[in-house]
Amino acid sequence: MEQQIKEDLLSNSGLDDISQGYLLQTVRWTKFIAIMGFIFTGIALLAILLSGFASGNSEGVAYGIGSALGSGLVGVIILGVYFYPIYCLYQFSRYMKSGLYYEDKLQVMQAFRHQRNLYRYMGILLIIMIGFYALLFTFGGLMAGMGAI
Repeated sequence: MEQQIKEDLLSNSGLDDISQGYLLQTVRWTKFIAIMGFIFTGIALLAILLSGFASGNSEGVAYGIGSALGSGLVGVIILGVYFYPIYCLYQFSRYMKSGLYYEDKLQVMQAFRHQRNLYRYMGILLIIMIGFYALLFTFGGLMAGMGAI
């Protein structure tokens, strides 16, 4: 009886065997990409910390500390921006795999919620970058125009 209810939940959602197979293939790739992203984020964070210590020791004390702190802070902010989409990708693969394996519609919905959050985040980042480029071209054009006068 319980197995029939689970089958009805997934069959009512429009996921046939072929779609589930595609989703399982997608889960493998998204999990691989997310794990590699976590590894590269860790390596980059380690490199930021090591470069901060190296630059702090090689130059004058005041200049070295300020330079290391500034570049380290920018690096950590960039890694923070990079970390969230990787986290969403990993959560998508985790929930989708278990949702398809246990035929649990709630976990499949959680997976799609994380995927939606990933795309929303990437869209917001894209809008911010387009705005940044628009400002850059505007002020660049104004500076070039002022230099021609």
